[in-house]
Amino acid sequence: MLLSKMAAEGGGKEMNEIKTQFTTREGLYKLLSHSEYSRPNRVPFNSQGSNPVRVSFVNVNDQSGNGDRLCFNVGRELYFYIYKGVRKECQTRVMTSSRDVP
Repeated sequence: MLLSKMAAEGGGKEMNEIKTQFTTREGLYKLLSHSEYSRPNRVPFNSQGSNPVRVSFVNVNDQSGNGDRLCFNVGRELYFYIYKGVRKECQTRVMTSSRDVP
């Protein structure tokens, strides 16, 4: 009951609706298109200096099995990435030299 009331207050029509814009006490968050996000001349929201970065690790119930998300909150911007786990680094110790080749 409480969860559905919160969803109704947040402007979502149904509980599983993904919002493209929402407001928190830190400010307004909105979904940007890739072309708008990757513009080199974006105007920063806050010109007071460096913003603190908050990192969150969340798990959502995802049918595909990729439910882990890594979220970065930088000032008023929110970035999230699908987390697929730690990968082994490639073996760099085995190196060949041009002197070793006949």
